[in-house]
Amino acid sequence: MASGTEHRVGAAIALAAFQAHEDYRYLGHITGRTIAAAGGGLAFGTFPDLVEPAYRDPNHRRFFHSVALSLLLGLAVHRLYEWQPEDDADRFVRSLLLAAGGAYLIHLAMDAMTKRSLPLI
Repeated sequence: MASGTEHRVGAAIALAAFQAHEDYRYLGHITGRTIAAAGGGLAFGTFPDLVEPAYRDPNHRRFFHSVALSLLLGLAVHRLYEWQPEDDADRFVRSLLLAAGGAYLIHLAMDAMTKRSLPLI
């Protein structure tokens, strides 16, 4: 089972790599948003365990650690990714929500690869 540090670092690396790819794809160079994305991964990488903490219950994986939530959240993150805000405040909110949603999904993906995996619902 991945530790909190592994979840945070895994999310930071994955989100930074994604942002670097997006920057290079659309701008031709990597920007400071790559560092911000890594920071988002570090900040939000353990969010599912804050919602359903393992210290309260060793079988803590319920709805907020489920395949069903992964699918719903994945759809929401995809729609958010497609949104093209017009002002700086909305762009900031979009970036923050993408980092949080991406880190959450990465956490669930890492948990899905463990022996206990994720419940369906």
